[in-house]
Amino acid sequence: MKIKKRILSLLILLFTQASFGQEDIHTSATKQVNEMITFYNKREIPKYVDYLLPVYYGNENKYKEKFTETWERILKQDTDNFKLVGLLKLAKSENQYQALFHINFKNGMSYIIGVSEDGKKWSFTQPFSEKMKFNQLLEIIPTLDLALAESIDSKFGKRINYQIGEIISPFNFDDINETEISSESLKGKVIVLNFWGTWCAPCVKEIPELNKLVEKFNSEDIKFIAPAITTTKELLKNSFLPKHPFLYDIVVIDGDDYVISSYPTHVIINQNQEVIEIITGYSEDNIKKLEQIINHVLN
Repeated sequence: MKIKKRILSLLILLFTQASFGQEDIHTSATKQVNEMITFYNKREIPKYVDYLLPVYYGNENKYKEKFTETWERILKQDTDNFKLVGLLKLAKSENQYQALFHINFKNGMSYIIGVSEDGKKWSFTQPFSEKMKFNQLLEIIPTLDLALAESIDSKFGKRINYQIGEIISPFNFDDINETEISSESLKGKVIVLNFWGTWCAPCVKEIPELNKLVEKFNSEDIKFIAPAITTTKELLKNSFLPKHPFLYDIVVIDGDDYVISSYPTHVIINQNQEVIEIITGYSEDNIKKLEQIINHVLN
C-alpha cells in the first residue's frame, strides 16, 4: 500500500509539473514583476527588496536590512517610477527559468531579468540600462542563458576580453601624440595597461603613484599604456594633462569594445604577451601589488 501511495504521489507531481506550461510561467513572472514594480513606485522598499535577487545584499539576510535602509535613503527624494512595457523573452538554463522584461525607467528604456527554480516563485534584478554589457550581468547571474544576450547586448562575445593565463588579442594604437604603439612591436617586453577615465575620481587619484612606478621602472623592457575612455585626445592634451601630468603612454579607446566593468583596471602582461594579473579598483594595497608583480615579472 505504501508503494502504491508513493507511485501515486510521484504521478501527481509529474502531472503538476507537466501541466505548468509556458503560458503559466509567462503569467507568474509577469504578475510578480508587476508586484515588485508597484512596491517600488509606492516606495514600500522592504517589500520591493523581497523580490530582488539575494546577490544584491551578499546572499545573507543579515545584510538585507542595511541594504533596505540604504535604498530607503536613496529614494527618499526620488520621484522616478518605472513601468512595465512587456516580456521580451523566456529562457531556461539547466533547471532555472529566466525572463527578460523591458521597462520604462527615468524616461528611457531599461531591462529587468527574473529567475525562478520552479517557474512559480521569481526573484529579479534591479533595472539596468540597455548599455549594460552581458558580461556584467553574468557576474550577477552566472547561470544566465546566453540566448538572452541576443536581446540585450549585440556585441557580447565580440569584445576584447583580458583573462589571466591567456594570450592577448593583437592591438595597434595611436597615442595622443600620434605615435603608433602595437603589440607586435612590444613582443618580448612587459606591458602594463591602465584602463581609466578623466571622470573617474579613483583613476585620477592614483596617477601620481603610477607616475612613480614609471620613473622607478624606467627601462626598455617595460611599456606602460593608459587606454582612456569617454574622452578625446584634444580634451586630454588641452585641459586634463596640464593639471594632471600622466607619464603613461595615453591612448583613447571606445570602452564598449572591451570587457572592462570597473575603473581603474590594471592588466599586467608578460614578455610572452600572456595576461598574468588583473587588478581592479584603487587602493594603496593595489598599487603595492602592481609594483610587486612588475618586479616579479621583470626579474
